[in-house]
Amino acid sequence: MLHSLCHQLKRPGYYLLILFILVLSACEVPFTPDIPAIEYPTIETPSGFGEIDPIVTLPVVREVSQTDLSVFFSQYEDDPRIPPEVLEAYLTNPQLMEFQTATLQDLIDHLESGSAPLTPHEFYQMTLERLGDPGTALLVCHNVLKAMARGRSPIPWEKISEEPLIYKFNGKNIEIDSRQRHPSSKMTGSRGQPSIFYQIFSSSELGTNDEGDWYHYFLEATVAYYTAKGRFSEDVRGMGFSYSNVLGRAVEDTIDQLYDSDILESDTYRAWRWANALSFLEQAKYGTDYGSTQEEAGRESRIHMRGTIMGLELAGYFPEWDWYIAKIGTADLLGVDVSSSTYEKVSPPEEMNGGNP
Repeated sequence: MLHSLCHQLKRPGYYLLILFILVLSACEVPFTPDIPAIEYPTIETPSGFGEIDPIVTLPVVREVSQTDLSVFFSQYEDDPRIPPEVLEAYLTNPQLMEFQTATLQDLIDHLESGSAPLTPHEFYQMTLERLGDPGTALLVCHNVLKAMARGRSPIPWEKISEEPLIYKFNGKNIEIDSRQRHPSSKMTGSRGQPSIFYQIFSSSELGTNDEGDWYHYFLEATVAYYTAKGRFSEDVRGMGFSYSNVLGRAVEDTIDQLYDSDILESDTYRAWRWANALSFLEQAKYGTDYGSTQEEAGRESRIHMRGTIMGLELAGYFPEWDWYIAKIGTADLLGVDVSSSTYEKVSPPEEMNGGNP
């Protein structure tokens, strides 16, 4: 609590901002972010993922903004709080849309071939082989998975019928033939509804509690990889009242509270804290929604941690710092105080070697 209070007192106007945010959030100030430039990649081969066929004809997202990417990940793509420039930078620009549509076609071809459902690493590898840049591949995995799990995306994917199971992809109807399914695939989704999701993605890797676990996994991996490789800008906004300003400051404050002065600061350590901050804020703010429980928050947060570990491993690191899991529903008008809102801390080595799933 003392750390959070001292940190916030360094920011003139912080309390005024919080007291007025609910009233003034509707008066969002337009902001034009510094959209990351694109480049043709130098291809990296992550250890343990096989050979990569270089494809350098498509541009990639060179670097990300801490504030903009946090805003992009925080809401559905049709939410007006996401500035159009941010949506374009991380989802809707023509190069990314072309690549995301091609990735969906790869997934349909994989299903129709009768192949086994994909693990997270296998899906990442499939995506990486098409482009060659790990950061962009992780981002595209997130975007495609979110479209498939939640809809409401500019990516052209929509379920139009359950009996028979039919999806519309890129303007064409695709009827799912159950005779083509792999024996290990699952015909229903997390709520028992007919679904293609666990026919394409492994039901055993992240469980079947929520299809959203998959895109959250890649959300955290994307943050971790870009930050650990130094391909990010902190880009913390001033004391304005826009959603981007408020969220950007909340994320930065949580990152700072997660800092341990006994650990030397580095891009890798910041990557771990940024990813943990997004997970912590989500559970503290939304963890009680839809009747969710602390147990469910712990399960989700561990998946978030696994995604973060994947991103860091692709950058050449394995973390040994504690991961913080929030008490659900503990965020208030002042944000979140990590010291009083922490439900438990978990150790990555222990979790990855026989800890809780």
